[in-house]
Amino acid sequence: MNPAVLKIKEHNYHKVTPLLEGIPFNILFARAVTDGDVKGEIYVDSIDAPKTAYIVHPYGMSLLCGNPDNYSFNENLMYYLQDNNWEYRKQKEWLQVYPSKWNDVFTILLKDKLVNYCDELYANNCERDYLIKETGHSHIIRWNRVNFNFEQSKYHPVNTVLPEGFELKRIDATMHEMLGSVVPRFFWNSYEEFIQKGIAFGVVKEGRIVSLAFSAYIKNNELEIGVETLSSYRGKGFAIRSCNALIDYCLKNGFTPVWSCRKENTCSLKLAQKLGFHISGTYPYYSLPD
Repeated sequence: MNPAVLKIKEHNYHKVTPLLEGIPFNILFARAVTDGDVKGEIYVDSIDAPKTAYIVHPYGMSLLCGNPDNYSFNENLMYYLQDNNWEYRKQKEWLQVYPSKWNDVFTILLKDKLVNYCDELYANNCERDYLIKETGHSHIIRWNRVNFNFEQSKYHPVNTVLPEGFELKRIDATMHEMLGSVVPRFFWNSYEEFIQKGIAFGVVKEGRIVSLAFSAYIKNNELEIGVETLSSYRGKGFAIRSCNALIDYCLKNGFTPVWSCRKENTCSLKLAQKLGFHISGTYPYYSLPD
């Protein structure tokens, strides 16, 4: 990036943590970076006394926080945000911002390069896919991210019998890593580290994990849930059984289950509500050009 946007080294990450205080939505992914749990990147306006920070988790989730009125920082950050040739960015990113004034800054600086997703305009998956195909490479799309609170009184575990040949198990080092886009190795430094420090339950067939609920982040007494099911095994209730086991573990061990997802991810949204989560807030969520 331009010198107005500086990359800060890990031993200085503690200087950024005050900027995270008071943020009302789930930022466990950002705290995983600032606390050194995963190898992300942080860009700031000042190494010694940062007032603005851009935090990037290796999975591609990012947070822009702090002072939204730093003109020089903002102007140069726009090159990073709009980079569709991967000169600055090396992967797809999904961005959240705080305070909300950043949304106004984006509207002003991005102009026609910002597309606002609207449920009324893009009512189904085909229309959403068309929007992404036509604009995802050249524009920043503003979606919505939903946060949830877990309400134990509304949690009713499902105990249906699994089909023959399937079993629900706690995942350990004897099992091969599951493939997919939402799996532990993207949220931890390695699968081996996850096995040592994380927790997961899944539906297994002949030693192969076909559905998984795992700890994407663990911070203090909070455990954020990640879920993945192989495409050929979806729609069979395996995800809810895996999540039930992980939530039961949380309740027995003093963790608060945490869930967040994009509003447009209706499967995740409905699964969360079946598990006793209720919506606590909806916030802008920007997909950067890929």
